[in-house]
Amino acid sequence: MTVTIDVPPSQPAEVVRPEGDPGGADTLAEALHTASGRYEEFSDETARIQWIGGWYGDAADAYREATAEAGEEHAAMARTVERVGRAVTAYADTLRDLLRTYEEQVDRKEALDARRSALIADINAATEATPDVVAALRERATELRDDYAELVTDHDDLQRRVREAEDLLRQSFQAGTSLDRALADDGGVPQSAQDALSRRGAPGSEATPEQVHDWWLGLSEAEREAVVSSYPELIGSADGLPASVRDDANRVVLDDDLATLGSKRDDGTLSPTEERVLANAEQARQALEDADAFEDPITGERPGGLLHLYDPGAFDGDGRVAIGVGDLDTADDVAIFTPGITTTMDDTTSYTGQMINLYEATRYNGDGSSVATLFWLGYDAPDAFYDPATATEGRAEDGGRRLADMVDGLRASRPDDPAHLTAIGHSYGSTTTSYAAGDFDLAADDVVLIGSPGAGPADHADDFSVGADNVYVGRDSRDIVAVLGDEGWVGKGPVGLGTDPSSDDFGATRFEAEDVDRADIRNWGDAHSSYLHHDSESLYNIGLIVDGHGDRVNVAEHSYDPWYDFARDPEWDREPSSGVQGESRTRENRMVP
Repeated sequence: MTVTIDVPPSQPAEVVRPEGDPGGADTLAEALHTASGRYEEFSDETARIQWIGGWYGDAADAYREATAEAGEEHAAMARTVERVGRAVTAYADTLRDLLRTYEEQVDRKEALDARRSALIADINAATEATPDVVAALRERATELRDDYAELVTDHDDLQRRVREAEDLLRQSFQAGTSLDRALADDGGVPQSAQDALSRRGAPGSEATPEQVHDWWLGLSEAEREAVVSSYPELIGSADGLPASVRDDANRVVLDDDLATLGSKRDDGTLSPTEERVLANAEQARQALEDADAFEDPITGERPGGLLHLYDPGAFDGDGRVAIGVGDLDTADDVAIFTPGITTTMDDTTSYTGQMINLYEATRYNGDGSSVATLFWLGYDAPDAFYDPATATEGRAEDGGRRLADMVDGLRASRPDDPAHLTAIGHSYGSTTTSYAAGDFDLAADDVVLIGSPGAGPADHADDFSVGADNVYVGRDSRDIVAVLGDEGWVGKGPVGLGTDPSSDDFGATRFEAEDVDRADIRNWGDAHSSYLHHDSESLYNIGLIVDGHGDRVNVAEHSYDPWYDFARDPEWDREPSSGVQGESRTRENRMVP
C-alpha cells in the first residue's frame, strides 16, 4: 500500500543575510566621532583667539565677529557629526542583533529541512503502514508545515527590521547633508525621532515613570531605534524605560566619549575637565567588560553587564554611573547597592567586582531564582572623611530622593512582573538609603544597611517604608564608622548621622558580619570595606536576603548602651567564620554568640 501524505516544501527558499559589517560601521562611527572632535577643537580655538591684545577698531571688531561666527558654526557641525556618529554606532549594534537572528534562523531552517528529509524517508519506508502509523506521519507533516510557516513569518520580520535599520541610518545622514541642516539645532536628527519625542509621556516632558513606560510601549520598533540613536543621553537616564533600552542608549554615549575624547587626547587638546570625563568613561568601559565576561556560577552562562546610568561629567567630574550584572528587566531578585563617602567613577571597576561577588553569593546560596545586582552612584557622595558634607545629612537626603525615584522607575518599567528588590546601603550610602526608605517611600521589599554611621531620619526600623521585619543591619565590631551612630542612652551629638541601626532600640535584624582577619582595634580599613568580600559572613547573609530568605540569616545580637557605661557590642568576642555558616542562628533560632 502506498502512503500518500502532503509534505510541506522547504521554506523560505533562502534565509537572506543582512548586508553590512558591524565592524566596518564601528570604524565609520569612530571616524565621525574623531571628525566631531576636530570641529570642537576648532571651535574651542576660536574662543581663545578672538581677542588680540592692542588691536582695536572696525577691523578688529569684524575679525572678532567673524571668529565668533566660525566658532559657532564649527560647534554646530561638531554636534551634528556627533549625532550622525551615534546613529552609526546604534546601527552597528542593531546589525549585530540582526546577524545573530539571521544565524538562528539558518540553524532553524537546517533543522526543519533535516526533519523534512527524515519524514520523506519514513513515508517511503511505510509500504504496509497501519492507520496509526499513517496518522503519526500526517501529524508530523502538519507540525512541520506549522514550523515552516512560523519561520517564514520570522524571516519576513527580520527583513523588515533590516529595512527599517537601513532607512533610519539613511534619514540620519540626510538630516545633516546640507549646510543649513547641518548647522541647525536638530541637525542629524531624523524626523521620526523628533516626532516620537513630541508625543505625550516622552522623557524630558515632566512625565511620570509610568507615563514614560506607556509612551515607549506606543512607539514602533523603528521609532524606538530612532530615539535611542538620536537622544541617547535622554533615553539613557529616563526612569520608566526598560533597563535594556537604557543600556543601549548609554553605551552609544560611552562609545562616543571614548572615540571623541580619545582623538583629542591623541592631539594633545584635552582640557582638564575632558581628561576627567575620559578617565571616567574608561572606568565604565572596563567595568562593563568585566561584567560582560562574568559567568553565572550555576549555569556557566554570561548574564551580561548593564550600563543603567552614565553621566561622566556630573558633580564636578566625580560622575554619575550605575552598572549592573544580570538582567534588570527579568530577574526575580534585584539588589541595588549605594556606596558611601569618597566614591566617584574612579571606583566603578572595583564596585562592579563587588556586584559580581553579590551575584555569586545570591546564586550559590539561593533557591535558583534569577538575579541582577546593580552598583548605583546616582548621587553626589561626600569627597572625604574630613569633607564638611560627611558630617551632615544634606547629600544623603538628596541621594535618598534620587534613589527612590530610580527604584520607582525600575518598578514602572516592569509593572506586570515585579522583582523582589533589596536596597543595600554602605557607610554614608546607608544613610542615603535610610532617607529613601524613611522620607521618600522607597519601593523596595528589603533594606540592608552595612557599616552605617546612622539611619538618618529614622529613629526605629518601623519608620522605613519596608517595615521593621524587612530591615537588616550588618556591623563589623571593629568598624569604626559603624559606631558613630547614636546607640540610645548617651547621644553622640554631631558625630554620627542618626540612630545606630545595629542597636537594640532601633529594632532591625542584625546579621553576623565579622571579618575573619579582623584586627584587635577599631579601624576604617578592612573592617569598614570588606562587607562584600568573598567568603565573608556578611556577603553570605546579604546573599540570603537578596534571594528573599532573610529569615535564614545568621543573626547577631544587637549592640546596646547601658546607662552606667559605654556602648557594648556582643560580637566583639565571637570567633568569626568564613563563607557559608555551618550552624544557623536565625530569627527563629537565636543563639547568643
